[in-house]
Amino acid sequence: MSIMPATDPLADNLFFIVGTGRSGTTLVQTMLASHSRLDIPPETKFFQRHDPIEPRFGGDPLPADRFEAWLEDYFASPDWADLGLERREVEPLMRASDRSAASLFLALMRAWRSRSGKARLGEKSPLHCKCVRRIAQVFPAARFIHVYRDARDVVASMRTMEWTTASVRDHARNWRKILDEHRRLCHEMPPQRYTGVRFETLIERPEEELRRLCDFLGEAFEPAMLRYHERGPSGFHERESAWKGQTRRPLSNASIGRYRSNLTPRQVALVERLAGPTMVKLGYQPVSGWRTHHPLWVALDAAAHAVRKTRRTLQRTS
Repeated sequence: MSIMPATDPLADNLFFIVGTGRSGTTLVQTMLASHSRLDIPPETKFFQRHDPIEPRFGGDPLPADRFEAWLEDYFASPDWADLGLERREVEPLMRASDRSAASLFLALMRAWRSRSGKARLGEKSPLHCKCVRRIAQVFPAARFIHVYRDARDVVASMRTMEWTTASVRDHARNWRKILDEHRRLCHEMPPQRYTGVRFETLIERPEEELRRLCDFLGEAFEPAMLRYHERGPSGFHERESAWKGQTRRPLSNASIGRYRSNLTPRQVALVERLAGPTMVKLGYQPVSGWRTHHPLWVALDAAAHAVRKTRRTLQRTS
Protein backbone atom coordinates (compact mmCIF):
# COMPACT_ATOMS: atom_id res chain seq x y z
CA MET A 1 0.00 0.00 0.00
CA SER A 2 1.34 3.40 -0.93
CA ILE A 3 1.69 5.74 2.07
CA MET A 4 2.58 9.38 1.55
CA PRO A 5 5.85 10.43 3.20
CA ALA A 6 5.55 12.29 6.50
CA THR A 7 7.44 15.21 4.99
CA ASP A 8 4.62 16.16 2.62
CA PRO A 9 3.13 19.35 4.18
CA LEU A 10 -0.16 19.07 2.30
CA ALA A 11 -0.70 15.47 3.42
CA ASP A 12 0.45 16.19 6.97
CA ASN A 13 -2.13 18.92 7.43
CA LEU A 14 -5.20 17.39 5.78
CA PHE A 15 -8.46 17.15 7.68
CA PHE A 16 -11.74 15.48 6.70
CA ILE A 17 -15.29 16.46 7.67
CA VAL A 18 -17.64 13.46 7.66
CA GLY A 19 -21.07 12.44 8.91
CA THR A 20 -24.52 11.41 7.73
CA GLY A 21 -26.31 13.58 5.21
CA ARG A 22 -28.25 16.50 6.72
CA SER A 23 -26.17 16.44 9.92
CA GLY A 24 -24.52 19.85 9.58
CA THR A 25 -21.35 18.98 7.66
CA THR A 26 -21.89 21.87 5.24
CA LEU A 27 -22.24 24.30 8.13
CA VAL A 28 -18.95 23.13 9.64
CA GLN A 29 -17.33 23.31 6.20
CA THR A 30 -18.38 26.93 5.65
CA MET A 31 -17.40 27.98 9.17
CA LEU A 32 -13.92 26.49 8.88
CA ALA A 33 -13.45 27.77 5.33
CA SER A 34 -14.12 31.29 6.63
CA HIS A 35 -10.76 31.02 8.43
CA SER A 36 -7.95 32.91 6.70
CA ARG A 37 -5.73 29.80 6.56
CA LEU A 38 -8.27 27.09 5.77
CA ASP A 39 -10.11 26.12 2.62
CA ILE A 40 -12.36 23.19 1.76
CA PRO A 41 -13.40 22.43 -1.84
CA PRO A 42 -16.81 21.08 -2.89
CA GLU A 43 -17.37 17.41 -2.11
CA THR A 44 -14.83 15.27 -3.97
CA LYS A 45 -16.37 11.91 -2.89
CA PHE A 46 -12.96 10.63 -3.93
CA PHE A 47 -12.59 7.64 -1.64
CA GLN A 48 -16.18 6.57 -2.29
CA ARG A 49 -15.21 6.34 -5.97
CA HIS A 50 -11.64 5.08 -5.72
CA ASP A 51 -11.80 2.67 -2.78
CA PRO A 52 -13.89 -0.05 -4.45
CA ILE A 53 -11.29 -0.18 -7.25
CA GLU A 54 -7.87 -0.05 -5.60
CA PRO A 55 -8.35 -2.99 -3.16
CA ARG A 56 -8.69 -5.32 -6.15
CA PHE A 57 -4.96 -4.77 -6.62
CA GLY A 58 -4.07 -5.41 -3.00
CA GLY A 59 -3.79 -1.72 -2.17
CA ASP A 60 -1.01 -1.20 -4.71
CA PRO A 61 -1.07 1.67 -7.23
CA LEU A 62 -3.47 1.13 -10.12
CA PRO A 63 -1.86 -0.70 -13.07
CA ALA A 64 -1.24 1.55 -16.07
CA ASP A 65 -4.10 0.17 -18.18
CA ARG A 66 -6.59 0.36 -15.33
CA PHE A 67 -5.38 3.84 -14.48
CA GLU A 68 -6.22 5.12 -17.97
CA ALA A 69 -9.76 3.77 -17.69
CA TRP A 70 -10.11 5.21 -14.18
CA LEU A 71 -8.88 8.60 -15.36
CA GLU A 72 -11.41 8.84 -18.18
CA ASP A 73 -14.20 7.64 -15.93
CA TYR A 74 -13.32 10.19 -13.26
CA PHE A 75 -13.12 13.17 -15.61
CA ALA A 76 -16.54 12.22 -17.01
CA SER A 77 -18.13 12.00 -13.55
CA PRO A 78 -20.44 14.51 -11.82
CA ASP A 79 -18.04 14.48 -8.87
CA TRP A 80 -15.31 15.95 -11.06
CA ALA A 81 -17.65 18.46 -12.69
CA ASP A 82 -18.77 19.73 -9.30
CA LEU A 83 -15.23 20.67 -8.31
CA GLY A 84 -15.05 23.36 -10.98
CA LEU A 85 -11.40 22.68 -11.81
CA GLU A 86 -9.95 22.36 -15.30
CA ARG A 87 -8.70 18.99 -16.47
CA ARG A 88 -5.46 20.58 -17.65
CA GLU A 89 -4.84 21.69 -14.06
CA VAL A 90 -5.19 18.22 -12.58
CA GLU A 91 -4.34 15.56 -15.18
CA PRO A 92 -0.58 16.33 -15.36
CA LEU A 93 -0.37 16.07 -11.56
CA MET A 94 -2.20 12.74 -11.62
CA ARG A 95 -0.01 11.35 -14.38
CA ALA A 96 3.09 12.38 -12.45
CA SER A 97 1.84 10.53 -9.37
CA ASP A 98 2.45 6.90 -8.43
CA ARG A 99 -1.28 6.20 -9.20
CA SER A 100 -2.07 5.33 -5.57
CA ALA A 101 -5.19 6.64 -3.85
CA ALA A 102 -3.13 9.03 -1.73
CA SER A 103 -1.19 10.60 -4.58
CA LEU A 104 -4.23 10.91 -6.87
CA PHE A 105 -6.21 12.61 -4.13
CA LEU A 106 -3.32 14.96 -3.38
CA ALA A 107 -3.19 15.90 -7.05
CA LEU A 108 -6.75 17.19 -6.70
CA MET A 109 -5.90 19.02 -3.50
CA ARG A 110 -2.78 20.65 -4.98
CA ALA A 111 -4.77 21.95 -7.93
CA TRP A 112 -7.39 23.35 -5.55
CA ARG A 113 -4.75 24.98 -3.34
CA SER A 114 -3.32 26.72 -6.39
CA ARG A 115 -6.77 28.20 -6.95
CA SER A 116 -7.55 29.12 -3.33
CA GLY A 117 -4.14 30.35 -2.23
CA LYS A 118 -4.81 29.28 1.36
CA ALA A 119 -2.22 27.51 3.46
CA ARG A 120 -4.18 24.44 4.51
CA LEU A 121 -6.88 22.27 2.97
CA GLY A 122 -9.62 20.06 4.29
CA GLU A 123 -12.22 17.91 2.54
CA LYS A 124 -15.94 17.46 3.18
CA SER A 125 -17.71 14.45 1.72
CA PRO A 126 -20.17 13.22 4.36
CA LEU A 127 -20.08 9.55 3.35
CA HIS A 128 -16.33 9.42 3.69
CA CYS A 129 -17.42 8.48 7.22
CA LYS A 130 -17.51 4.95 5.80
CA CYS A 131 -13.89 5.25 4.65
CA VAL A 132 -12.23 6.74 7.74
CA ARG A 133 -10.04 3.72 8.46
CA ARG A 134 -8.91 3.60 4.84
CA ILE A 135 -8.15 7.33 4.68
CA ALA A 136 -6.32 7.14 8.01
CA GLN A 137 -4.08 4.44 6.52
CA VAL A 138 -3.06 6.39 3.45
CA PHE A 139 -2.80 9.70 5.33
CA PRO A 140 -1.32 8.82 8.74
CA ALA A 141 -1.40 12.43 9.94
CA ALA A 142 -4.93 13.30 8.73
CA ARG A 143 -7.52 14.48 11.23
CA PHE A 144 -11.24 13.71 11.16
CA ILE A 145 -14.25 15.74 12.30
CA HIS A 146 -17.48 13.75 12.48
CA VAL A 147 -20.60 15.93 12.62
CA TYR A 148 -23.70 14.27 14.05
CA ARG A 149 -27.28 15.34 14.77
CA ASP A 150 -30.46 13.98 16.33
CA ALA A 151 -31.56 10.97 14.27
CA ARG A 152 -35.15 12.22 14.15
CA ASP A 153 -34.16 15.58 12.66
CA VAL A 154 -31.81 13.88 10.20
CA VAL A 155 -34.58 11.54 9.02
CA ALA A 156 -37.11 14.38 8.78
CA SER A 157 -34.70 16.42 6.68
CA MET A 158 -33.53 13.52 4.50
CA ARG A 159 -37.11 12.70 3.52
CA THR A 160 -37.44 16.11 1.84
CA MET A 161 -34.29 15.81 -0.27
CA GLU A 162 -34.74 15.26 -3.99
CA TRP A 163 -31.64 13.07 -4.22
CA THR A 164 -32.72 10.35 -1.80
CA THR A 165 -35.66 8.15 -0.83
CA ALA A 166 -38.41 9.01 1.65
CA SER A 167 -37.98 5.80 3.65
CA VAL A 168 -37.98 6.53 7.38
CA ARG A 169 -36.80 2.98 8.06
CA ASP A 170 -33.82 3.17 5.69
CA HIS A 171 -32.65 6.57 6.94
CA ALA A 172 -32.98 5.58 10.60
CA ARG A 173 -31.07 2.36 10.04
CA ASN A 174 -28.34 4.19 8.11
CA TRP A 175 -27.99 6.79 10.89
CA ARG A 176 -27.62 4.05 13.47
CA LYS A 177 -24.93 2.20 11.52
CA ILE A 178 -22.91 5.33 10.85
CA LEU A 179 -23.12 6.59 14.43
CA ASP A 180 -22.28 3.17 15.86
CA GLU A 181 -19.14 3.27 13.71
CA HIS A 182 -18.45 6.81 14.91
CA ARG A 183 -18.57 5.64 18.53
CA ARG A 184 -16.16 2.80 17.74
CA LEU A 185 -13.74 5.22 16.06
CA CYS A 186 -13.90 7.53 19.08
CA HIS A 187 -12.51 4.65 21.15
CA GLU A 188 -10.04 3.34 18.56
CA MET A 189 -8.44 6.53 17.28
CA PRO A 190 -6.45 9.00 19.37
CA PRO A 191 -8.36 12.20 20.29
CA GLN A 192 -5.81 14.34 18.49
CA ARG A 193 -6.84 12.67 15.22
CA TYR A 194 -10.59 12.09 15.56
CA THR A 195 -13.32 14.18 17.15
CA GLY A 196 -17.09 14.58 17.03
CA VAL A 197 -19.19 17.72 16.72
CA ARG A 198 -22.75 17.63 18.02
CA PHE A 199 -24.84 19.79 15.69
CA GLU A 200 -27.07 21.06 18.48
CA THR A 201 -24.08 22.14 20.58
CA LEU A 202 -22.58 23.96 17.62
CA ILE A 203 -25.83 25.88 17.13
CA GLU A 204 -26.21 26.73 20.81
CA ARG A 205 -22.54 27.48 21.63
CA PRO A 206 -20.86 28.23 18.29
CA GLU A 207 -17.80 30.12 19.51
CA GLU A 208 -17.01 27.51 22.14
CA GLU A 209 -17.24 24.68 19.59
CA LEU A 210 -15.26 26.55 16.94
CA ARG A 211 -12.49 27.31 19.42
CA ARG A 212 -12.39 23.62 20.28
CA LEU A 213 -12.18 22.69 16.60
CA CYS A 214 -9.40 25.22 16.02
CA ASP A 215 -7.47 23.69 18.93
CA PHE A 216 -8.06 20.26 17.42
CA LEU A 217 -6.64 21.46 14.08
CA GLY A 218 -3.82 23.42 15.67
CA GLU A 219 -5.09 26.77 14.37
CA ALA A 220 -5.92 30.03 16.08
CA PHE A 221 -9.61 30.92 16.37
CA GLU A 222 -10.79 33.76 14.13
CA PRO A 223 -14.05 35.69 14.71
CA ALA A 224 -14.71 35.61 10.94
CA MET A 225 -15.71 31.98 11.39
CA LEU A 226 -18.82 33.16 13.24
CA ARG A 227 -19.63 35.43 10.29
CA TYR A 228 -19.52 32.55 7.81
CA HIS A 229 -22.80 33.71 6.20
CA GLU A 230 -21.11 36.93 5.05
CA ARG A 231 -18.52 35.08 2.97
CA GLY A 232 -18.07 35.71 -0.77
CA PRO A 233 -18.48 32.53 -2.88
CA SER A 234 -21.13 30.23 -1.48
CA GLY A 235 -19.02 27.05 -1.67
CA PHE A 236 -21.84 25.11 -3.33
CA HIS A 237 -23.71 25.03 -6.63
CA GLU A 238 -26.97 26.85 -7.27
CA ARG A 239 -28.83 23.53 -7.66
CA GLU A 240 -27.80 22.70 -4.07
CA SER A 241 -29.33 25.86 -2.61
CA ALA A 242 -32.45 24.01 -1.48
CA TRP A 243 -30.47 22.01 1.06
CA LYS A 244 -27.31 24.11 1.58
CA GLY A 245 -28.75 27.59 1.35
CA GLN A 246 -29.17 27.90 5.11
CA THR A 247 -25.41 28.44 5.39
CA ARG A 248 -26.07 31.85 3.83
CA ARG A 249 -28.00 32.86 6.95
CA PRO A 250 -26.99 33.45 10.59
CA LEU A 251 -27.30 30.60 13.05
CA SER A 252 -30.77 29.70 14.25
CA ASN A 253 -32.06 26.99 16.57
CA ALA A 254 -35.19 26.61 14.43
CA SER A 255 -33.75 23.44 12.90
CA ILE A 256 -33.40 21.73 16.30
CA GLY A 257 -36.36 19.48 17.05
CA ARG A 258 -37.97 20.16 13.69
CA TYR A 259 -38.99 16.51 13.54
CA ARG A 260 -41.85 17.33 15.92
CA SER A 261 -43.72 19.04 13.10
CA ASN A 262 -42.25 17.12 10.14
CA LEU A 263 -42.70 13.51 11.33
CA THR A 264 -45.84 11.80 12.55
CA PRO A 265 -45.82 10.20 16.03
CA ARG A 266 -45.67 6.79 14.37
CA GLN A 267 -42.64 7.83 12.29
CA VAL A 268 -40.90 9.21 15.40
CA ALA A 269 -41.56 5.91 17.16
CA LEU A 270 -40.10 3.99 14.21
CA VAL A 271 -36.89 6.08 14.24
CA GLU A 272 -36.54 5.57 17.97
CA ARG A 273 -37.22 1.86 17.68
CA LEU A 274 -34.42 1.46 15.14
CA ALA A 275 -31.90 4.01 16.41
CA GLY A 276 -32.91 4.45 20.06
CA PRO A 277 -29.99 2.72 21.84
CA THR A 278 -27.45 4.72 19.85
CA MET A 279 -29.45 7.93 20.28
CA VAL A 280 -29.46 7.52 24.06
CA LYS A 281 -25.69 6.93 24.15
CA LEU A 282 -25.23 10.22 22.28
CA GLY A 283 -27.56 12.13 24.57
CA TYR A 284 -30.79 12.12 22.52
CA GLN A 285 -33.73 10.99 24.63
CA PRO A 286 -36.66 9.09 23.06
CA VAL A 287 -40.13 10.57 23.44
CA SER A 288 -42.29 7.62 22.36
CA GLY A 289 -41.82 5.17 25.24
CA TRP A 290 -39.09 2.82 26.43
CA ARG A 291 -40.31 -0.21 24.49
CA THR A 292 -39.74 1.51 21.16
CA HIS A 293 -36.00 1.82 21.71
CA HIS A 294 -35.33 -1.49 23.44
CA PRO A 295 -32.31 -3.30 21.89
CA LEU A 296 -34.54 -6.32 21.22
CA TRP A 297 -36.48 -4.29 18.67
CA VAL A 298 -33.23 -3.43 16.88
CA ALA A 299 -32.27 -7.11 16.73
CA LEU A 300 -35.70 -8.11 15.44
CA ASP A 301 -35.61 -5.39 12.80
CA ALA A 302 -32.15 -6.50 11.66
CA ALA A 303 -33.43 -10.06 11.25
CA ALA A 304 -36.51 -8.86 9.35
CA HIS A 305 -34.30 -6.71 7.13
CA ALA A 306 -32.09 -9.72 6.33
CA VAL A 307 -35.17 -11.73 5.36
CA ARG A 308 -36.45 -8.94 3.09
CA LYS A 309 -33.01 -8.58 1.49
CA THR A 310 -32.79 -12.32 0.82
CA ARG A 311 -36.29 -12.33 -0.65
CA ARG A 312 -35.44 -9.46 -3.02
CA THR A 313 -32.27 -11.27 -4.11
CA LEU A 314 -34.18 -14.46 -4.84
CA GLN A 315 -36.80 -12.54 -6.81
CA ARG A 316 -34.11 -10.90 -8.98
CA THR A 317 -32.40 -14.22 -9.71
CA SER A 318 -35.56 -16.27 -10.33
